[in-house]
Order: sequence, then structure tokens, then C-alpha cells
Amino acid sequence: MFKEVKGLIKNKVAIIELAASHDECLLSQFHALKKEECHITFVSVQEMYNRNAFLHPYIDEFKVIQFSGKAIKDFVLIRKLNKYFKLNGISTIIINTAQGAHIRNLCLTAPKSIKFIGIVHTLKKFQGSFTQKLIHFKIKKYLVLNDFFLNKISLPKTIHIASFYPIRFPHFELQLNKNVDEKWITIIGGVENRRKDLIGSIPLMQELVLKGYRFIFLGKSDFNHPDVVYFNQFINDAGIEKEVTLFNSFVSAEEFDAYLKSSDLIWPMVHPNTPCAVEYFKNQISGAMNVSFAYKIPMIIHQDYINQWEDFSNSISYNFSNFATSVIEGFERKEEIQQALNETMKFDPNFQEKKYIEFIFDR
Repeated sequence: MFKEVKGLIKNKVAIIELAASHDECLLSQFHALKKEECHITFVSVQEMYNRNAFLHPYIDEFKVIQFSGKAIKDFVLIRKLNKYFKLNGISTIIINTAQGAHIRNLCLTAPKSIKFIGIVHTLKKFQGSFTQKLIHFKIKKYLVLNDFFLNKISLPKTIHIASFYPIRFPHFELQLNKNVDEKWITIIGGVENRRKDLIGSIPLMQELVLKGYRFIFLGKSDFNHPDVVYFNQFINDAGIEKEVTLFNSFVSAEEFDAYLKSSDLIWPMVHPNTPCAVEYFKNQISGAMNVSFAYKIPMIIHQDYINQWEDFSNSISYNFSNFATSVIEGFERKEEIQQALNETMKFDPNFQEKKYIEFIFDR
């Protein structure tokens, strides 16, 4: 299944994504590693490779992985993958989603000579997960996706943690036609109750629709899913369905970029004491955050989170009683906020990628 790569190269690195998720974390890593003239092997499912065509120029070898769902067969596949790494002189493995049974098996059968580094997307993996403790036997260096989490992790001294903001996104020529009098508020991702306070946000959306604002859910929404059916009923009842845009298919990288270039504000749509708040801004970041930092688009953030997170200091604060007023006033300060985002060093992809390389290669 895996062929040998010929030739000697200074740094041969493999990036692994077995869960077919967290695409948004990849470009920053590929860009940083290729700038270091690394040979990059990407190991993932075919779907991941196909939907991220902009990564192809960075990839020296793509290794498709296809699990059968049968424990023994998949364990053997993982062992073969580790043998391939050793055979081909790959010295560093970076795991884009460092969790789960397959990653555990990869770590437990890994050669001692190869260094493993993992990206963890939720603090819960550091809070009593037995599988993660087994992964710790091999991974001694982890990256988390915001400075906020650094002081909230308690691990043995043998394990090192650093933060990394993957804020490089691909840009394309596609442009959208947007009416000059429209103001676009973009919600990253599709309609899903687990990730957003959908129903609680509808009265807030109603207030702004009257002021010329539109709402874009920038991600695939399954129109047959109960969350989406329920949400569509509510926005129809509220009379705002024409001002809310949903996509019923995968949003391509070109479309994603085009909509963001036309967006005025980004709204994570996370509120305290709701199901989405169980994880977001507590154990993991919202996907809206790095998009905001990358595109320098101001975020609208509930006031309860503003003081907790340093990175929200240049955001628009609101509560349920002053939402419309706060957003309208914040929109008037949009250029000022954008300038502050541009001047914040940690929101520069080059700064983050330099940190990444220093952490990966112990510099």
C-alpha cells in the first residue's frame, strides 16, 4: 500500500489527519514547513485531499488511508503506516487531531526514533481521558489553539505545551456582488444547535434585519436535519428568512474566501448557559475566532466572554438587551477595530508560523 520515497532530504515530515476534520489548521502548517524546505508527506482520507486542492502544491507525497471499521484489520494498517515512516526516513510526525483510538494505536506502535507532536482541539482530552494518557507515552509535545488554554492545563513536566494560531487561509479571485447598502454578519459553519445558540439568537437577528443587516451561515447545513428544519421554521415565523443565507452543500474554499471578503462582522453565536457554551469558550475555541484573526473582521462577542479572553479585547461586546445598539455602534468603529487587529502581532500568520517551527524543531 505504501511505497518507499527515494532520496535524502534534511527534514522529512508527515502531517496526519485521520479524522477528516480541522481542515482549517492545515495550510498554516504546510506553509511553515515548506518554507523550511521540508519534504511533506500528508496522510489522510481521500475526501480530505480532494476538498483541499489548494494544499496540493505543498504535498510531496500523499498517502491515502482507508479504515475498514474492523479493529484488528485497522490495527494492522496503522502498524504498516509506522513501518512506512521508518522505512522512508521520516523524522517528525505532526498529528492534526491528536485524539482517538487510531491515534492511540499509532502512538503505541510508533518507532522510538520518530518524534511525534500533536494538536489538541479540546481541553477535555487533558482531563482524565484514558486513551489520551496512552497517547502521552509517545507524544511529549502538544499544541493548543489559543493562549487562553495554556494556564488551564496540568500535565507532567515531561510534556510540553505551546499555543499556535493557524491563521493562514487560501485566497482566490472570486468576488461577490454585494449591495452597497447591505451589511453582512457571517456565522462560520452551518446550522447546528450543539455549536450555536440558534433559537436564542433569532430575536437578536430580527432587530438588525430592520437596519439592513444580513446573516450568512458559512458552512454546509443539512436541510433534512431536525436542527435545520426547526431553525427554518423559526426564521420563517420571524419573517427574516430572506435575510438569512444557508448552504445545503459543501462550501468550497473559493466561496468561503469570497463571502468573507464581503463580510463586515463575524458572530460566533455562543451564549452563556446554553448547550453550545458547554464546550465553546471553555474547552475549545470557536472556529469563528481564527477566521476573524486571519481576515481581520471584527467579532461580535457576548460580554461575559470579553473579560475572560485577551483575544476579545478588539471585539464588539453585547448582551441580550443591547445587542442591536452595540452592533450598530461597533459597525461604526469597524475600521478602527480592523486596524487594531492588524497591529496585533499574534494575529500575523508569519509570527505564528515562526513560533510553530521553533516548537516543532526545538529551536
